[in-house]
Amino acid sequence: GLPWSYTVSLSLDRLMRLSAVATWPNEACGLVLRVGNKTVPIICENISPEPKAQFLISTEDYCEASNRGEIAGVWHTHVGVLPVPSDSDKVGCEASGVPWFILSAYKNEAGEFSFSEIEKVEPSGFEMPYVGRPYVFGVLDCWSLVRDYYRREFQIQLDDFPRVPEFWTTQHRFFEDNWEAQDFVEVNGSPAIGDLLMFRSGQGDPINHIAIYTGDGQMLHHADGRLSRRDSYNSHWQKLTSHNIRHTKNAH
Repeated sequence: GLPWSYTVSLSLDRLMRLSAVATWPNEACGLVLRVGNKTVPIICENISPEPKAQFLISTEDYCEASNRGEIAGVWHTHVGVLPVPSDSDKVGCEASGVPWFILSAYKNEAGEFSFSEIEKVEPSGFEMPYVGRPYVFGVLDCWSLVRDYYRREFQIQLDDFPRVPEFWTTQHRFFEDNWEAQDFVEVNGSPAIGDLLMFRSGQGDPINHIAIYTGDGQMLHHADGRLSRRDSYNSHWQKLTSHNIRHTKNAH
């Protein structure tokens, strides 16, 4: 569980500094709770696949924190870089609807730490373009792109789901378990604009990627480790296609 008793008496600045040192060279992260008339910072585990440059709070930690108080903020540290919010920080802040707090930690050759002031980021309506997004698992990935596209183009709000790192190597079936509940149906024949194309690497493998068909043989997608982009829905991608699904509101 969360180290509740340890954090109650600490200020946010003190907690962030201690956490930055304890998790170095990885980013530390946590939440700020409102409990009665008190504001309480707590520590969460960083489950990001790339913890040196990104952070991701587990659904379990988030739910446990929600049971203890109202979530009033999110905090994390930067490692050796300025406390300037990245695009993924801005996107995450918008999605959370609460302020984010960033503190940078620096370590010199003698092993001594220094720290920046805390940078506060508020939700402001920031939106990422579809193309050129950096890949940040759980924040800017293929499902995030689908959700943004459907909200902006079709005014359809798709649910977000907890990410399990490298879910395709586990029993977790991210796409298979969720698409029908989002009012998608499988269709045959040529894809139509707005259809989702789901891919698997090999026969029997779980679905591990998804793209949006945008017409004229083109698709929009965000692959792991790459910038989001438009690609030709060519024979390579067609061979990997497991399902072509269509939202019931977009049925032709």
